[in-house]
Amino acid sequence: MSESVDEVAGGVGAAVLPSGAADRLPAACRRRRALKTRLLSTFEAWGYEPVATPAVEYFDVLARGLSETDRRGCVRFIAAGSGELVTLRADVTPQIARLVAQRWGGELAVDVVHRFSYAAEVLRNPTPERTQAEVHQVGVELLGDGDPAADAELVALADESLRAVGLREYRLDLAHVRVARGLLEALDLPAPLEAEAKALLARKDRGGLTTLLEPLDRSPVLREATVALCDLFGPLPTLLPRAEQALAGTGVDEALALLRAVLEHLERWGGDVLGRLSVDLGEARGFDYYSGLRIRGWARGVRHPVVRGGRYDGLPGRYGVPQPATGLAVDLAAVEQALTVAGLGVPGAELPDAHLVALAPGVRDASSRALAQARAREAQAQGRRAWVQPEIDLARAKQLARGAGATRLTFVDEGGPTRWSQGPQGWTAMEETT
Repeated sequence: MSESVDEVAGGVGAAVLPSGAADRLPAACRRRRALKTRLLSTFEAWGYEPVATPAVEYFDVLARGLSETDRRGCVRFIAAGSGELVTLRADVTPQIARLVAQRWGGELAVDVVHRFSYAAEVLRNPTPERTQAEVHQVGVELLGDGDPAADAELVALADESLRAVGLREYRLDLAHVRVARGLLEALDLPAPLEAEAKALLARKDRGGLTTLLEPLDRSPVLREATVALCDLFGPLPTLLPRAEQALAGTGVDEALALLRAVLEHLERWGGDVLGRLSVDLGEARGFDYYSGLRIRGWARGVRHPVVRGGRYDGLPGRYGVPQPATGLAVDLAAVEQALTVAGLGVPGAELPDAHLVALAPGVRDASSRALAQARAREAQAQGRRAWVQPEIDLARAKQLARGAGATRLTFVDEGGPTRWSQGPQGWTAMEETT
């Protein structure tokens, strides 16, 4: 008795995979590979050299770079044999900080700026906000340069990376964590109220935030400035003067000055990146290791950022190497969704020409199979994709060839091989010699 797929999988169909996990079929894999290649080539052109970190880390080592919330999201287990508590890669940035610390002054020189790129999957327990268990990223880390010019470089690189993969309709939001975070710290709210204030800021709920803060015995200047953050978002050049006026006397002047310096560097950089920039000074969410400029890229029809990153000067010091640092990561699934919404293909994912060699049903003799393999190898030598498909009739062979992007077909039956070529008028038989 034959078994169905569902019977083999326990009768649960699609639920055979854990929550947040997904398969990818050939076309999706080709798109993903093309995106990775395009992004890594862009990073390499800017001087970022590839590194790779392991999928498994000691939990206590990775946890140094994570907040308590992010630690709870780690997929942890006890390693067989050693009994050590380990975790799957939940964030690449702390891994890069650990990698640098282990090799600082040895394989990695201490007197230069280091630029690294990577392609990796991060794995976290799914949450209602982020149902994906696997997040596929391609990113960069820049260590050793604390100048605003380095922040501007990351903004420009984020822009060029999204352009390189074919996106045109997107925006890059900038923020500085010391603005919203600094005001909330100055208000010294109890933890539940601070979490609620962050949520209200994220929703730009001015009324709700006013209602939350007004009864509190806190400085009116700080309360009003925090509420004003709900309105401090928009184009960078026009927003900064408003922000400097609304937030005067609240201790965030340095953060606003850095944003202005980044803008000035980008103006000198050239290009049209400034037209795609906006600022959201009420942004207070994200990894707690961010210490300065934040970057998030948004595209139409996509719920999650297509790119995110920022400055994290304190993180390398947690691993013993105090260094200024900044970085970004492109979310490949979000980029793919943005391209789909925009009706765009993935550059470089197109299939090259192919040649299918098919054997008719019942043609199983060794000489016919050897002939088919020889035809496939000849096509491969000419730079085309080629493979042998046994046990199909001519009509099905033509259908498979067309679906696989093949413009050439060799069909081997009991009478020998026949070569076919596909053109505007369909398939045409060509002369074939043995």
